[in-house]
Amino acid sequence: MALPFFSIDFKINDLIKIFSSIIFPINKNKAKNKLTNILKSRFPDNYISILPSARLGFYLTLKKYFKEGDEIIFSSMSFPLYIKIANQLNLKVILVDVDKSTLNINHLEIESKITSRTKGIVATHLFGYPCRISEVSYIAKKHNLKLIEDCAQSFNSFYENKETGTFGDVGIFSTSLLKIPTTLSGGILITKDKELSSEIESWCEENLKNNLSINIKLFIKNILSILNSYPLIYSILSDKIFSFLNNHNPRIYRKILYSGMGVSKKIFDPLERPALKKYQFISGICQLERCDEMNEIRKKNSLKLIEALKDNKNIKTLSSYNEYKWNYQYHVLIIENNLNLFSKKLFSKGVHAMEENVWDCTKYNFNIENDNDELHVTKQINPRLIRIQNNSYLKNKHIKKIIDTINHIST
Repeated sequence: MALPFFSIDFKINDLIKIFSSIIFPINKNKAKNKLTNILKSRFPDNYISILPSARLGFYLTLKKYFKEGDEIIFSSMSFPLYIKIANQLNLKVILVDVDKSTLNINHLEIESKITSRTKGIVATHLFGYPCRISEVSYIAKKHNLKLIEDCAQSFNSFYENKETGTFGDVGIFSTSLLKIPTTLSGGILITKDKELSSEIESWCEENLKNNLSINIKLFIKNILSILNSYPLIYSILSDKIFSFLNNHNPRIYRKILYSGMGVSKKIFDPLERPALKKYQFISGICQLERCDEMNEIRKKNSLKLIEALKDNKNIKTLSSYNEYKWNYQYHVLIIENNLNLFSKKLFSKGVHAMEENVWDCTKYNFNIENDNDELHVTKQINPRLIRIQNNSYLKNKHIKKIIDTINHIST
């Protein structure tokens, strides 16, 4: 039985609630308000915006806070689409290399990049691991810079007992298909800036229209993705298709996997996705009600994997440090030799992983001010990353299969 790289955690009761909201007349605003109130109880001092995508929140935030020619500091391993959006708005991108232990921005190198034109910092919490955000926040305040936290993968991750997204001026979470919580596409923006929140809400009311064809495509994609999260169904529906593409047309295979990363030539369209539907709000509610429960199961899975691989000299797991608690959303491994071959062998044994060598933002045709030779850690580690999905319905037998397969292949 193949283990998928999809990971959407729903129980049967959750699916019943989601499909019931499609069939029966449940008030959309009531569902949205309930989800908003759950989020407000979690982030009590913030204004909450629930959006069609995290990237829309990022785009509108940059438009509000910065003007053409302003410099913004990013981690060299960031979401490529965010760099593209900054370029699209004619902002100057300055990259800072990553900390080898977490693959997040190295706070010790930030101040050397600050000039009179620097107006903001984007701090990414990559793979759910918090960056040293307290230290980054101190630097931002010291130099009067806006701090935007990219929390796309870090919901329910904490630094110094404080949740990511609450350190900066804005925290932006993704609730897309492979995230926890998921609204099956979408994003959450939190901020203490009432004016920013009001402008975002007004923009959405004025511009987001109902598009039936896009809604139908998204719904079909969402249903297929939910089904493919379960190993048995994935083995029946998609295993053979993905295996064929991986072996015979890897370019198409990668295009499917990384279509949302922003590495194509197409510019970002803020109207690319319509407003969320009521079944998506219900999905988010179900996820948030079980968020801590799912996190504990994923934590147990991940700790088993880390313990089992600690003596494997051909593989490294990311380090942890005392100040943070992460959400265990992914198993991220650093492969010492031949990532592509390792990935193909995993695939052939039924453990479907994603090569994560897509985060180095110097690889793409972006307008970046840096000399690439400065980014030594990024260049060293980015080509060696692989991600194995973690979800709360993986059983002990599945974790054992992952561990045994990795150890067998790597030795």
